[in-house]
Amino acid sequence: MKTVIIKGICCKGCAKELEGIFNNIYGISNVKVSTDDCAVTYDGYVSNRVILEALEGTKYEVDKIVSD
Repeated sequence: MKTVIIKGICCKGCAKELEGIFNNIYGISNVKVSTDDCAVTYDGYVSNRVILEALEGTKYEVDKIVSD
């Protein structure tokens, strides 16, 4: 499982939007968004570049990406 810490998650609406963005990335599954931790967790094997590109042009900014 990977965790992406994201700046800008403030409400359930943001969480739902991020869940949709991550669910549309090929190779990612089991997406969970936590507004408490400002984090998105998921299963899958995609490069960090793919994550950064998926969030490009949105109001969300990646703080860090952590692999478990």
